Amino acid sequence: MDVPFSIEVKQAENTVDMIITGDLIINHITKIKEQIENSIDYSKNLGIRVTNPSSIDITFIQILFSLKNKYENKEVDFKFEGILNEELHGLVSNAGFQDLFKL
Repeated sequence: MDVPFSIEVKQAENTVDMIITGDLIINHITKIKEQIENSIDYSKNLGIRVTNPSSIDITFIQILFSLKNKYENKEVDFKFEGILNEELHGLVSNAGFQDLFKL
């Protein structure tokens, strides 16, 4: 079964980079979380880039906050970048998550 989201993972010696796009919503959050968790290594720096998702909701944002906290507690670098369309940009900003998305 095809999933309506994409997680591209690039591993290097000291880093794991992910590019995530698609429907990042509660309907798919279990599979999204599984794919992310199966791809990360808490001993390596993590970079996540969300690129033009078609939709996003609080469940996905909670995963990002959880990862950010885990990495900070382990004193390993966590970097996040979000590239959102105008509608999602406004939604995330109005919900108070502009700091996470660096909007």
